[in-house]
Amino acid sequence: MRLADKAQRIHGILDRLYPEPPIPLLHSDPFSLLVAVALSAQTTDARVNLVTPDLFRRAPTPEAMAALEVEEILAFIRTCGLAPAKSKNLRRMSELLVERHGGVVPRSFAELEALPGVGHKTASVVMSQAFGVPAFAVDTHIHRLAARWGLSDGHSVERTERDLKALFPESSWNRLHLQIIYFGREHCPARSHDPEVCPICSWAFVREPEPAKARKRGAATTKAGKRPAKKKTAGKKTAGKKTAGKKTAGKKTASKVTKRRTAKATETKVPSTKSAKVPTAKKKIATKKAAKGTTAKVPSAKAKTATKKTAKKKKTAAKAAKTTATKVSSTKKKTAATKASSKKKAAKGTTAKTKVPSPSSQAAKKKTAARPKIAAGG
Repeated sequence: MRLADKAQRIHGILDRLYPEPPIPLLHSDPFSLLVAVALSAQTTDARVNLVTPDLFRRAPTPEAMAALEVEEILAFIRTCGLAPAKSKNLRRMSELLVERHGGVVPRSFAELEALPGVGHKTASVVMSQAFGVPAFAVDTHIHRLAARWGLSDGHSVERTERDLKALFPESSWNRLHLQIIYFGREHCPARSHDPEVCPICSWAFVREPEPAKARKRGAATTKAGKRPAKKKTAGKKTAGKKTAGKKTAGKKTASKVTKRRTAKATETKVPSTKSAKVPTAKKKIATKKAAKGTTAKVPSAKAKTATKKTAKKKKTAAKAAKTTATKVSSTKKKTAATKASSKKKAAKGTTAKTKVPSPSSQAAKKKTAARPKIAAGG
């Protein structure tokens, strides 16, 4: 089936099921619709319809909303998702509507998207549903069903909007936006969906396109702490690219060779895990005990006082030892001095007793020795 024929058949089924689909958000004028659509981000329409009546009774106009404090707006919309940020955006948006547009919602995409908290989808809903300008606002339901039915590849919201605008006539954009939303909620949910029972998926269901699969895998792997693996796309190379590749092939190989050589030169040997012995149970227990012994225990107050007392005792003992050592050394020095003096005195006495003969006496001795002895009886 051609894509145009598929789109035409889907259009007919939606027109039959939802000939005049109502706007699901409660509103009374463009300002209340703008506020309701801004609050519907990350929140169900049912939840928005629960909080907006009280809010609009308190602040039905931009002037009244701008006069409220952020905390007061937050009290009304607290149950909505992202309520703190939305309360600030609503107050600032109302102030800018009063300052720039005289309290009137502007009728252009650029001016709407310049307001705080208003994106392209919100601006498209306001332009189409409040002012009747053809626009195809794409929300999560429309983006999901367009990929499921094969009307778009699900790569992005912008591409889905562009593909749907190309398939359907401009006069049906505003109505199709609401029809697909209602169909997705009632017949084609995201989970626990049976395509064989669905009025459209039973014949138009296609496998999930590759970009959507890769995006989901990437989200799952990033949640698990891993990066998604990049897919290799086998694209056909042109003749120009091939010739350029041949020219640069020599340069690439040369650079690869130099890189390999430098890597080998700077390569460090990694120790093998085989040589590392696994510690036995006994060794583990011993290491645990050693670790317990090394852990320093925090001393108590009694232990601190005991250690202080022992330190004082040690200090006093050391002082007493020093004084006794000095006394002993002084007595030793005195005894040594007395011994030395007595030795000196004894040495002087001995020298006095042994007199050295004079030179005259030595000469007389020599003369007497030189005389001849007279023999007895001659």
